[in-house]
Amino acid sequence: MFQLNTASYREWRAAKLASYPDSAAELVTEIGGLTDLSTDQKGAILSSCRRANMAIYTCRDASVDRQVIRIFAAQFGLRRLDHHLCANEDGVSELAVASEGVRGAYVPYSSRSLSWHTDGYYNVVSRRLQAVLLHCAQDAAKGGRNAVLDPEIAYLHLRDTNPDYITAFEHPECMEIPANNGADGEIRPAVSGPVFWCDPTSGALRMRYSARKKNIRWRNDAATTAARECLSELLGDKDGPVLRFKLRPGQGLLSSNVLHNRTAFEDTSAAKRLLYRARFFDSITGGEEKL
Repeated sequence: MFQLNTASYREWRAAKLASYPDSAAELVTEIGGLTDLSTDQKGAILSSCRRANMAIYTCRDASVDRQVIRIFAAQFGLRRLDHHLCANEDGVSELAVASEGVRGAYVPYSSRSLSWHTDGYYNVVSRRLQAVLLHCAQDAAKGGRNAVLDPEIAYLHLRDTNPDYITAFEHPECMEIPANNGADGEIRPAVSGPVFWCDPTSGALRMRYSARKKNIRWRNDAATTAARECLSELLGDKDGPVLRFKLRPGQGLLSSNVLHNRTAFEDTSAAKRLLYRARFFDSITGGEEKL
């Protein structure tokens, strides 16, 4: 699909740019409950995922738990959960402010802003993430907005600007994440790999990225540096293709692990932000069909 200047690539590029949404509102589907999707509702969510590698839903369920999140995800072929360091035993994590324990050491479990990234960019190859589900149980009193971008749009922008940027971002040593060491030894080994690659099973374009300034080692060459700067400009362009929204209670984001960030937020006693997050090694599917 991604060979330069082939007819199939040009067709894919034109279709992608023509169908990409102008706002997050275009990706919203209203559904009933998370566990009893209708055929039309499921189809609408899958259609949005084909369009932009993500979908936003609004459901009627006022109260959900982690089991309900897993049941909802399974309807899209998502069953193999990433049981990472801060997840619960069932693999679903709760994004809320944590002042102590393991979670307290990591920014997602604080009220601070999160820079641009894809989830699991530090995972080893055998544990690369294909999909992420976020469900809002309670939004913050102030802040906590998300911005998202389909990695395919980022790819097109970089490739249109300079194909050498894609070559640099496909290098197997493009981005290295140093090992994560704790008091009891190594938690995770160092991980090196590309920014862009094609999934060998589905053929879909995938991306791993972090805009963090610390604990990232980039390949030290001119093309990689220029590609990083080009991507940073795209992500910071207020008139560009980045989509912005704030999830409200009962809303969720299902995605093929798209680029995203989060603004800082403030909790009150009446509004303490809580999002359920489930990360999967599976790709989003509708029945047997892979996106």
